[in-house]
Amino acid sequence: MTTKPKTYILPFGAALDKVCSEETMKWIDEHFDAVWNEQNENYTPEQLHQMMEDAEVILTSWGSPKLTEEMLQKADKLRYVGHAAGSVKGFMPRSVFDHNRKVFSGAPRLALSVGEYCMTVLLAMLRRIPQVSKAAQQGGWWEVGPQFIGHELTGATIGIVSASSTARAFLQLLAPFRPNVLLYDPFLSEENALKLGVKLATLEDVMRCSIISIHAPSLQSTENMIHADLIRSIPDGAVLINSSRGLVLDEEALIAELQTGRFYAALDVLRKEAPDPKHPLFRLDNVLITPHIAGSTFECRRALMPEIAQDILRSIQHEPTRYEIYERMWEFLA
Repeated sequence: MTTKPKTYILPFGAALDKVCSEETMKWIDEHFDAVWNEQNENYTPEQLHQMMEDAEVILTSWGSPKLTEEMLQKADKLRYVGHAAGSVKGFMPRSVFDHNRKVFSGAPRLALSVGEYCMTVLLAMLRRIPQVSKAAQQGGWWEVGPQFIGHELTGATIGIVSASSTARAFLQLLAPFRPNVLLYDPFLSEENALKLGVKLATLEDVMRCSIISIHAPSLQSTENMIHADLIRSIPDGAVLINSSRGLVLDEEALIAELQTGRFYAALDVLRKEAPDPKHPLFRLDNVLITPHIAGSTFECRRALMPEIAQDILRSIQHEPTRYEIYERMWEFLA
């Protein structure tokens, strides 16, 4: 491309503001022939069909309309699709890779915030911070019993399910604590496990660790992969973290075990979102629940559009990219 590529930016208003600053808008205008959505609503399918006739780059984000097979069939000039959010699967079909199109996702940038979330809730639950805070506010300042005495992270054995980008971000943050990490991922080689500083293990061994963090994508093959028997094998006093997807866990079995008070859990995802306000997990003192916000930080959101746009420009200039995804990865994407 010798001239600035014709680029349609689909998000608008508050959705655009989440992922794109005014400074980024100026940068995009400088490097792309940008068409911003100024109609204060999503483009209609008819409008998107028309755009496909001359679009060379399309930038999407949360709330953007889906790109369909029919739209992409008309996109003879389209070469780059950038998603300033996480998984692309809900926004475009696999055929987006046809005709040598390149696809970019902000998932690796989101992984940093997810890793920080996992570290935050892990330390909080290890030291029983939610429980101790509640007891102190109820008048038990000096009466903190042995059930509130927590554990150190340094030197702990940690089980990780899946070597995803969020798991890798978490591992980097864990490194100064010198943990012994067991990792289950049937697609990770011994060589790559060594590079990550982890030991490959069975899912059964991982679920018997005193700290367990789940990072598996939501696929047909991973639904209920953490089944009732595995949940029952979680040790007393353990901390379980799920920042991936609710479908990977047998939620009924998890509820039953957590109701015994045997171990602790920090859950950012549930099978149904938003859950019923009377969900049984909301009544348990050994559970910390957050509303799917592990990757949601101001810095992360505002970094998504510039990171994706800059990476597309690197690709145009034949430079190495950071956020490009490939068709061979499709089956394993969240």
